[in-house]
Amino acid sequence: MTSNLTLELPNFEGPLDLLLHLIKSQKIDIYDIPIAQITSQYLAYLHEMQRLNLTIAGEYFVMSSMLLRIKSQSLLPQNDFVDEDEPEVDPREELVQQLIQYSVFKKVSTYLKKRNDEVPITAAKEESVPLTKQVNPLPPGQITSAELARTLVVVLQRLKIRQPDAVSVGISEASITEMIEFLHEQLARQQKVSFFACTSQIKSLSDIIGLFLALLELCKKQEIRVEQSRTFGDLELERIDSDGK
Repeated sequence: MTSNLTLELPNFEGPLDLLLHLIKSQKIDIYDIPIAQITSQYLAYLHEMQRLNLTIAGEYFVMSSMLLRIKSQSLLPQNDFVDEDEPEVDPREELVQQLIQYSVFKKVSTYLKKRNDEVPITAAKEESVPLTKQVNPLPPGQITSAELARTLVVVLQRLKIRQPDAVSVGISEASITEMIEFLHEQLARQQKVSFFACTSQIKSLSDIIGLFLALLELCKKQEIRVEQSRTFGDLELERIDSDGK
């Protein structure tokens, strides 16, 4: 049987891989391994690997010792003193279990490697905001509501430095009305006024918030135009006359 065996030496991953290759190539039932035949073929592989000066790990020789032990056990005559009712243990059982477990792990490893090769390394993410819902930016020279909010934060931080104590914030319709009148007075004297200059005349946090809300109200009514030259910079309030200038 061994003389008719065609030896191919692929890169086996261990003694069980070589043994499983022999079983599959000979189309042998893994649960009924002809141990003498497999042992001879296994040893023939080791001899061929030694002839080709291939590096053979010690685990291959451990497997060959195991095969020879199983072969010798199967050749020994049955002990007459053994109770006939006691089930006979097949010396190949341990080897069969190892081969089955190795076969399962090898199939799982092959499946995972195939999945890893099929799955792309990077995945594209859909746009968080659809193009139809994206907001068009304002033309140059006009500021956004976010910039207005950041400027208010700067003013509030400056006020907090001057007045570190906690204060209670109360906003009323009367306060906004008063601040609108205050801005009207400022813009009546000059075409443009500084928001920072206006806040410097105010001492309380609630009044600054009222002034900012008054600024928004006048913008809404298109009575003033607001410009900002840089981020977190001052706001320049410009009066819009009835002719739109």
